Amino acid sequence: MELHGGNIYKLKREKGLEVLDYSANINPMGLSDRLKEEIGKNLDLLEKYPDPDYLEMKEVIAKHNKVEVENIIVGNGATEIMFLYAKNLKPKKVLIISPTFAEYERALKTVDCKIDYFQLEEEENFILNIPRLKKTLDNEYDLLVVCNPNNPTGKFIDKVILDELSLSCKEKGISILLDEAFIEFVDGSMDRSLVEYKHKNVFIVRALTKFFAIPGLRLGYGITFDEKLKGKIEGNREPWSVNAIAELATKVLLEDREYIAKSENWIREEKRFMYEELEKIKGIKPYITETNFILVKLMTGMGVKDFREKMISLGVLVRDASNFNYLDDKYFRLAIKDRVNNIKVLRCVEDAIK
Repeated sequence: MELHGGNIYKLKREKGLEVLDYSANINPMGLSDRLKEEIGKNLDLLEKYPDPDYLEMKEVIAKHNKVEVENIIVGNGATEIMFLYAKNLKPKKVLIISPTFAEYERALKTVDCKIDYFQLEEEENFILNIPRLKKTLDNEYDLLVVCNPNNPTGKFIDKVILDELSLSCKEKGISILLDEAFIEFVDGSMDRSLVEYKHKNVFIVRALTKFFAIPGLRLGYGITFDEKLKGKIEGNREPWSVNAIAELATKVLLEDREYIAKSENWIREEKRFMYEELEKIKGIKPYITETNFILVKLMTGMGVKDFREKMISLGVLVRDASNFNYLDDKYFRLAIKDRVNNIKVLRCVEDAIK
């Protein structure tokens, strides 16, 4: 069992297979042409150390998010930001909304805190039950972890609801780690982020990895309005964790409006198409998603491990979701990619179920 999707390398090593990877949720448009061009022009950057303060990089990120440079922390992928946050906040008792991304738990275990989980119920279509959550938060937690949109359920919590939750948490002395790594795939994403409220108790994590299709480059950032916490993180981090090409990529990608617009139009069409087509296949139950992946439940006697193997034999790798908290061996996750490959995968799903 893989902790994350996308281990096509292991599949090739062990079985000699090359498959269509629908286990990793990456923009199928691939690298921006503008980024390819700029990297080619600027290979000499590799001869120099990056700016240890990453000032120009932070300026671009701050402008993109309509915040100040002082609010930005950059990192080698969103995962590094999460580990830095845990290391410097040092919470004692944490509540993680689950099922969700496994790295929150791994990051928090490095600081030896007590971790509890708030279950998203299948009967509620994995939509967050705010009244029940608020009641649970009375149990003296000092950190709440929220993934929005959530991986693997694809559900998105409106910023007005999150604003109210943040204020409630602030009154109780609870910090919030809010992971918005997939928010660019949500319709109207920049107007739906919690960042505009500038809550001091909320630390927002973002990644360029997914939307801009650069998982091999490793690039993420954090947004915080807590000056003290920001100072601790910057003072304790390792120098030059973001390489010069990643620094360049940030400046190029966040200003590549053509690529961003095309990607937004693509996901708007394809997530609707994928859900509607999956709904037509007997023996499975797809859950409505607001992002570029979709959670599916097997409704036959087949388990997900057998289903995954059948899909591999048909040339497609899906994400076995049974190692997410509260999901059993009936769940898998599919990426949403381009129309041609989506149609191929839909046919494979139908064949595997049959």
